[in-house]
Parts: sequence; structure tokens; C-alpha cells
Amino acid sequence: MKKSAAIIFLLLFWIAFNCTGQSQQHVDSMEMILYAEHDPIQKVELMLSLVEELKSSNQESTLQYAQQALTLSRTNSYSKGELRSLIALGEIYSDRTEFKIAMDYVMEAKLLAEQLEDKKLLSHALYYMGKIYTSLGNYEKSSELYYECLQLSEQMKDQETEVMALNSIGVVYHNQNNFDKALEYYYKALTIAREIDYKKGIARGLNNVAAMYGYQEKYTKFVKILREAIALNLEQGDLNMVGINYFNLGYYFQVQEEYDSALYYFNSALDIYQRLNNTSSITSAKIFLAEFYLQTGQLKESKTYALESLEEGRASKRKRLVYETYVLLSEIYFKEMDSMSAYQYQILELQMKDSLNIEDSQTEMSKLELQYEFEKAEQKKRIIQQRKNLGNVIILITLIFIIIFIILLLGRIRMKARSVMLEKDKLEINLELRNKELTANVMSIMKKNETLTQIASRLKGIQKEAVKDETKKAIRKISVELNKAVDDEPWEEFELRFKQVHSDFFTALIEQFPNLSPQEQRLCALLRLNMTSKEISGITGQQVATIEMARTRLRKKIGITNTSTNLITFLAQIGKIE
Repeated sequence: MKKSAAIIFLLLFWIAFNCTGQSQQHVDSMEMILYAEHDPIQKVELMLSLVEELKSSNQESTLQYAQQALTLSRTNSYSKGELRSLIALGEIYSDRTEFKIAMDYVMEAKLLAEQLEDKKLLSHALYYMGKIYTSLGNYEKSSELYYECLQLSEQMKDQETEVMALNSIGVVYHNQNNFDKALEYYYKALTIAREIDYKKGIARGLNNVAAMYGYQEKYTKFVKILREAIALNLEQGDLNMVGINYFNLGYYFQVQEEYDSALYYFNSALDIYQRLNNTSSITSAKIFLAEFYLQTGQLKESKTYALESLEEGRASKRKRLVYETYVLLSEIYFKEMDSMSAYQYQILELQMKDSLNIEDSQTEMSKLELQYEFEKAEQKKRIIQQRKNLGNVIILITLIFIIIFIILLLGRIRMKARSVMLEKDKLEINLELRNKELTANVMSIMKKNETLTQIASRLKGIQKEAVKDETKKAIRKISVELNKAVDDEPWEEFELRFKQVHSDFFTALIEQFPNLSPQEQRLCALLRLNMTSKEISGITGQQVATIEMARTRLRKKIGITNTSTNLITFLAQIGKIE
């Protein structure tokens, strides 16, 4: 069974290296395209793609490409590229535990994302700020940032970022030993990642869930999920994570006292890290192997790996690893009965412990100092925002005053307009009075003419009946004088004066109702002057009943029969200028 497992994982290991080869070929291809590309925006995009490709295997190249992308984005005013570069640099420096530099980049990214109103990248900036606070042990602040990131990603339906946030919230609970709550959030993240087939999210979710079952010593579930995680990490080409998975499996088999399998996975992990040239992980792997060989009584092999680990730890100035190696070597030499060497390493162990205690204290102080600086920066930002809000309030109040002023000004303009309207109404009333006066004068002339005509007609009758020539001659002379006193064209004069007051009335009336007779047109004019049937009768000498019949015929001709429309109101609108 162990042999079968070894064959299976040998195959997986070959796949891992094959993936690495393919990935390296892809990186080489992208770098060739980058060197040939001249468009600065495309160069930025290629650099950022290389950052994603290399960040799990080559930190130095990743950092170099991210810094170049940032410089090129700023030179060419490519805000989107600048924002993504800032976030990438924040992530890189956070992984290098250079939290001060990381936070500077991420806070700058957050401000730029807010300016650009880019909610997606703002959620990423919040996420990496949360990671930094998690590393510093400030779980309250990191939780606040992760939940803010989660809320934004849910609003945008950005489920990949939602998976990242849920996993990180799980990590916070995990670090506080709240394993049930951690497992709840890990499973939430894993469920969403599977729904959207987000491979990276699935792999991380599986790693996290497996780790939780390992802590809880639920080894059956631990191994099952870990194997699934290994397969997916191999598929994704994430060899660094595969190495971690192998170490976890090796530890499990070591606990189960299945030492051959444990050794196989430890060696497989070491081979992966050597292939990736990950010196930090290589040294850690050798410590694992030294402890394994010590537990299994293989002191020579244990000492070999311990001494190699010590040399590498000193070279990389990793004091904690050097301290752990001193402890391990002291134990090895005691088991070899080499008391002098054992005591020598014990003394070095104690010296290093004191140094670590001081360093831990300094590290804690540095963390507190960093948190203080971060909080100070946040406070400064809040003050700037408050000032900005105050400025907005002042602008709002100013706008309100301007609106009030405009309302008062409009009110004054309305009052003036109303005054002008009243004056206009007054003029119209005066004009109407003058119009009626004029009409009455014209009608008076018409009535006088009728009277003189009637007298002249009667005189003609008397003239015929007269006997004496002298009488006839006198009557003829009077008749001639009366005829001279008659105005020949009273209606023409009326129409002329009417048109002076209502210039467009007859034009509009004839245009709308061309079939109206001259008598009907005159009736319309008299009604336009708001005259009653009785007044019209008095002017024209016609009976009131005749006038009423004429009005009825007029209503029919202009099409308002059987309606409630008032004839005078209707005529008043004809030719009126609004």
C-alpha cells in the first residue's frame, strides 16, 4: 500500500515539475513579448501579468516588475495601472514582512481607488490592509477591514474577492483559536469558490479546511481534503503550496508512526523547494528532516540536516531558526553522549534565547509603533476627510443662500411682472372703453344717417303732393341738404377703426370661417366688442329676435352648436396674441 502511494505521488511530483516547466516557458514567452512591446500601457499590463505569474516562485523578479509597472504607469498617467501596481507592491512587501513599506503602498492604493471610484480595487486594497493588521496581531482592525472588503465585494457581486475575504476572516478566527468559527468561514469561502469554479479559491479553501481538521486531530478528513488540495495545487502549478501540503502529510504520517511515508513526503517537499530555489523553505524543510531523523533514532542523518540548517540560518540571519537548530543539536549530541558539544550548544541556545527575547520585545514594540503610525495616518486621513466634509457643508450652505436669493429675486421679478400685467390690464380696460366709445360714435352716425334718410324720403313724398312750385323747390332744396349730411360709408369707417384696435381679428376670422357673409362678419365684430343683442338691435335697427336668430345661425356656421361654449368668449379668442 505504501509502495502504491509512493508511485501515485511520484506521478504527481512529475506532473508538478512538468507544470513548472510549462509555467517557466510561459514566463519566458511573456518576457520576450515585453521586450518587443513599445506601447507603455501594454508594457504595464504585461509586467503586472508577470507579477502574478512569478509571485509564488521568484520574489525578486516579482518586486522588480511591480516597481517598473508603477513607474511606467505614473510616467504615462495610467491610473488603473498605477493602482494595480500599488496593490501588487503592498502584497509583495507584506509577504516579505516589511509591513511599514507594505502599508504605505496599500494606503496610497486605497486613496487612489476612492478617487477613481474603483470599488473592485478598493476592496483589494482593504483586503491587503487587513492582511497586514492580521500579521501585526491586531485582529479587531483586520476584521473591520475584511468585513468592509466583504461588503463591497457582495455589492459588486465580485465572488472571487468575496472568497478571499471570507477565507481571511476564517484566518482571524483561527489565530484566536476559535476553530469552529474559522471552519464555518472556510467552508463558506470554499462553497462559493466551487460554485464559480474559482480554482485558486478552491485550493486555498481546501488547504485551510485541511489545516483546521489537522488542529482538531480529525485525521481522516484531514488526509482526504489534503489530497484533494494537492491535486488542485498541482493543476494550478502552485508548487510552493504543494510543498506545504507535502509537509502536512509528512507530519501526519510521522504522528501515525508510518515513517517511510513521512520521509517520502518530507523529501518530496524539500525537492520542490530546491527546484524553486526557495532558500527560506529549504532551511525549514531541513529542520523538519533533522527532527524526523532524531525521532527515529537516525542521529547521523539528523545531525547532517541540523548543521546544514544552522549554516543556512546563520547566513540568512534567521535568529529563531538558528535558536531552534541549537536546541536540536544540543539534544542530538546528548543522545550521542557528546556532553561537551551538547553543553556548548546549550550555552549558545541560552544566549540566543536572551537575544530573541530582546528581539521579540523589540518586534512587539515595532508592531506597536507600526500600528501607531497606521492609526496616525488613518486619523490624518479622517481629519482631511472631515475638512473636506466641512468644505462640502460650507459649499452646500452657500448654495442654499444662493437658492434663497434666487427665489427672492424671482419673487421680485414676479411682483414686477404682476405690476406690469396690472398696468397692461388697465390699458386694455381703457382701450376697451375707448373702443366702445368709438363704436358708439360710429353707430350713432349710422343711426343719424338712417334718420336723415327717412326724413329725406318723407320730404320726397310731401314734394309730390305739393301744389306750388315754390314749395316743391324749397322741399327739394331741403332734401338735397339732408342727403349731403348723410355719411356714405359708416360701416367702412367702423371696420377701419375696429381693425386699428383688433388688427388680426378679421384676418383670422375669414381664414378660419371663409363662408361667413359680410353681415355675419359685422355681427362677429360687434359680439367681439362684448355687445348684447339688445345693444346690437339698437345700433342696427333690427329686432332683438332677429339678432338672436342671426346669432344661432352664426353658432352653427362656426361649429359650436350643441356645446356649452359661449359665443362671445369663442370670438374673443380669435386673432388674440398670447
